[in-house]
Order: sequence, then structure tokens, then C-alpha cells
Amino acid sequence: MSFPETVAIIPAYNEATRISTVLETVLSCSLIDETIVIDDGSIDETAQEAASLPVKLIRLSQNMGKGAALQLGLEEAPYAAYYIFLDADLLYLNHEHIEALLSPLKADTPPSMTIGVFKAGNKNSVNLAQKYFSVLNGQRGLRRDFVEILPELKWSRFGVEVLLTRFAQLAQRTVHYPELEGITHVTKEEKLGFYKGFLYRLQMFQECLYAHFKHRKMIDLYPGNTPQEVLDIIRNNTQMVKG
Repeated sequence: MSFPETVAIIPAYNEATRISTVLETVLSCSLIDETIVIDDGSIDETAQEAASLPVKLIRLSQNMGKGAALQLGLEEAPYAAYYIFLDADLLYLNHEHIEALLSPLKADTPPSMTIGVFKAGNKNSVNLAQKYFSVLNGQRGLRRDFVEILPELKWSRFGVEVLLTRFAQLAQRTVHYPELEGITHVTKEEKLGFYKGFLYRLQMFQECLYAHFKHRKMIDLYPGNTPQEVLDIIRNNTQMVKG
């Protein structure tokens, strides 16, 4: 029995008007063998839009957060050699962006993870955020040997990108940052209006800050498949901080 080598995992929450464009690009890319969409408790037609295309759909009855959605996607495809995470609200995604995230993972001395950095997109606010906070970018590629040692992601919600980056540092894994030319995404304010979008963004930043300051504690509490030697590093570092 053969398994897909490369799996795209796309979490989505109320992205009915945007997800089809992203999926059409992913599904037409020869580098992707299987696409998994996790509908994270959407109350719009996100699931129906995804189901109309040849993807594997996981539909959650309630919103569990991005971290939980990504973990469920990984659990659905434990057989893949490579994984790519993509947001459902991307604009101008193309095959070159996908290749930029995946190709370093197949090099002779590959990193464990790639994190895309948007460059020269048409939204100044997004470009500015990318310049200083690329750690928050959700466009990532991961090798299976890195996925196999990850802690639980479910608790992290919007802080999942922070958790993945900080964990790679603790596990002494290499990360590459390929530039993704011309890509951008729809902002929270554009989706929800200024006031609701601003409040939603504050929630996102709060969850990211929690992951930043509490990731060692939470990895210790929810280690998942984290090796003992990495847990020892985390515990020793935590004790040094307290001291």
C-alpha cells in the first residue's frame, strides 16, 4: 500500500468566500499528493466549499483553535514524509510559493521546518508584520522526523506558530525562512470590519503571547511525543529562569 509523500494541511474558520481559491492552487500543484482541510467549527459555508473539491475534510462541531486543527490534520496523515501548512485566506498563492516551502526539506542537509516570509505583497500592514514578526507566519513546511517529536499543539490556538518555532529552538532543530514573493492574506479587519477585526486581532496576540511566555510549562504538561532529552532541556531552562 502506497501513502502520499506530501500532505497539505489547511485549517479554516469561516473562510467560505476565500478557501476555494487556495484549494484550487494547492490541488493543481504536482508537489502535493493529498490535501486535508480542517473546518474548525465554521458557521458559514466553509465545509461545503471544501467538500465540493477533492480534499479530505475534517469538520469540527465547535471551534477548537488553530493549534487543535493542525494537530488533527497531522494525526489524519501520520504516514507522510513532508507536510505543508497553509492558511485558508491567502491571496495570490502560487505553485512557486509551495515549492519554496517544500524544496529545502528535501535538500542533502535539510532543515526540520521552513517558515515562509511574505515579501512585496500589496498590503503595507501585512508586509510590516512580516518584517518584524515572521515567527507568526502560518505558511510552513515540516519534515516527518520533526512532526514525530512534537508536543501537543491543541492548547496553543493562535499561538501554534510561536509554539512550533520555540520548540524547534529547544529541540535544536534547524529552521529556514524562504521568501514568498507577492503573497499576502486577508486581514481580520477586512473580514469582520474594523471594530470586530481589531478585537479578534487582540485575541490572536493574547494567545500568541501566552504561547511565547508559557510554552516551556505547557510542553512539560502536554509533552505529546517530545523526547525525554528535550523535556530535560525545557525543565532545566525553566528552573534557571525561576532562579
